[in-house]
Amino acid sequence: MKKSFNIFAAVTVTALALSLAVEPAKAAVINWGAAQNITGSSDVVTTGTLHASANFFSTGTQAGSGNITVNTVQFDGFQSARTLAPGSGPTSLTVGNITLTGTSPVVNEGNLQGFAGNGGPASYNNLLNQIAYVYNTNTTGTMGVDIGGLTNGAQYLIQFWVNDSRGGSPTTRTSLVGGTSLAVNTTGTAGGFGQYITGTFTADSATQSFQSIGGVGQVAYANAMQVRLLVVPEPTQMVSVAAIGAALGMWRMRKLRRNGRGSEATAC
Repeated sequence: MKKSFNIFAAVTVTALALSLAVEPAKAAVINWGAAQNITGSSDVVTTGTLHASANFFSTGTQAGSGNITVNTVQFDGFQSARTLAPGSGPTSLTVGNITLTGTSPVVNEGNLQGFAGNGGPASYNNLLNQIAYVYNTNTTGTMGVDIGGLTNGAQYLIQFWVNDSRGGSPTTRTSLVGGTSLAVNTTGTAGGFGQYITGTFTADSATQSFQSIGGVGQVAYANAMQVRLLVVPEPTQMVSVAAIGAALGMWRMRKLRRNGRGSEATAC
């Protein structure tokens, strides 16, 4: 019986090795869609279940502060003081499972701070009124976006907005997200609206990252963001291997009983 058990163990280990070798580990790729113009609250995707969200503005009394619900989705506000003085902005902001990071050689001037804009469709005007941004006077501003708390193998959707409804030079700015250029003001006039983008990915770890990179005007924008769970992962490879092992064990037990060795098998 000991020999039979060794054969069973060897088969199980071999199955595990083959299962793990089926698909090598690789970095998760976000499949970004095309830039979409902001039109109304129906822009906000409700497919799947909400994993994380952020209204990129701090606490305060201004319109757009704190948590905002649009099309049944709650966007959580950053719980930190609002400051606009040069050099006073934080280099990172975190709300739940979303963290923004950024650097600027101008002593973090305007870096990742809330700013009151002027517009947006009435249905989610307040959400679009506030931004976090990275400003760099010499080179392109880059903002890092990190998502945490992910389940390996699960499929997620990201939705990310940029908007600046002021007039003047800000209307010509863009932010590059996933290689797609997003206009912060599609009309180029005061009161104009920006754009949003969606992307999907299958998590291969507990975290996922991407960037918002400042284009014209060298300012990286982020107005709001949500992450939604679309598909729960299939049973893990270890569960599959365990099932294979259990099936092999049952087959071996039946074979032993047919050969009149059931009592020996039970003793083992």
